Amino acid sequence: MMNMNAQVASMQGTPQPIMMAPQQQQMMMAPQPMMMMAPQTGAVTLPYVQMPIANLIKPMFDAQFVQADPKYEALGKLARIIGPYDHVVIRQQIEYLEMCCGCEQQNKYDIESSDGKLLLQANEKSDTCARLCCNPHHSLMVEVSDQTSGSSEEIVFTIERPGMDCCGNCPKPCLGCCACSMACREEAVMHGGHVQGKPGQLEAPNPLIMMRQASATESPFNPKINVSQIDSSGKETDGLPGLFLTGPQFFGGWSELCCKSTFPVKNSNNEDAGTVTKMPPRNLCGCLAEIATDADTYKVDFSSGVTPEDKAAILSSAILADYMFFEGDDGMCKQKPNGETVCTCFQCYCCGCTLPCKCVMNNQQNT
Repeated sequence: MMNMNAQVASMQGTPQPIMMAPQQQQMMMAPQPMMMMAPQTGAVTLPYVQMPIANLIKPMFDAQFVQADPKYEALGKLARIIGPYDHVVIRQQIEYLEMCCGCEQQNKYDIESSDGKLLLQANEKSDTCARLCCNPHHSLMVEVSDQTSGSSEEIVFTIERPGMDCCGNCPKPCLGCCACSMACREEAVMHGGHVQGKPGQLEAPNPLIMMRQASATESPFNPKINVSQIDSSGKETDGLPGLFLTGPQFFGGWSELCCKSTFPVKNSNNEDAGTVTKMPPRNLCGCLAEIATDADTYKVDFSSGVTPEDKAAILSSAILADYMFFEGDDGMCKQKPNGETVCTCFQCYCCGCTLPCKCVMNNQQNT
């Protein structure tokens, strides 16, 4: 009886091996598609193959990269355009109508490589009334377009700068005074691609970077711009600025003819990320243009290892610095109706305000 039970247990617990020929073993080891029969529909029924689930998910996964996020699409374009260059030059175009009649026109900037190749072009879009009455603290948009692909309509990124407006919503009513509150501090947001709407009231924003003037307590005697990455809601992603652009205390005026104004850029580790330099004129024609217009030239140097996003942030900060410090210097010389000639020697930065140091000459003879 025990021998019979042991024999039955061995037959149930241990399967007997099946002997196969070598060709049959190779056919069994090869992956075979699962064959299933389609349901009966009255027509001829053919077998179909059930594909593995991974082969169905992969095309859907790859489709996410075909329709790229506008943020990373803009950064990819910037990497292609300015990625190979260690420094670029920003040249503000001369507005002859503004030079002749004194009416403030929309600024235009050419961003060129060191060999003079036009890479990007920045065009201001602003309300005429706000530009004439509230310059240089007016609200504006700056659209930066690609000039290397042959399509000048392709906007790579847009700079939104809320400021003063003549009527309606006024996002920053106190710009130009002491930087003690958010209403008094300059700021700008860089958006990927082209965005529609007015500053502070965009329809479909795509924010990438926030540039904000430091408070009066943070940097009382040197102009400073903090650069941070932000999310779609406009909040800083890491809570701390990633780049710092710090300028000199004295700049502008007649000092522009012979002195450079240097704005070094550092990251959160206090390492050099680049430099923005306001360049003096190189010849007599440049001196005349500097005196008669507010067209300026900037050289932007990038340190090795900075990302395309950092390069775009430094370029945007340079344009913001031009509006903040060099658009409102009131000219080097100005003739008043009473006959006095006022010359601005330089500007002095103090707690968010720019205070001009002037020389006044009375041309009238006392009778």
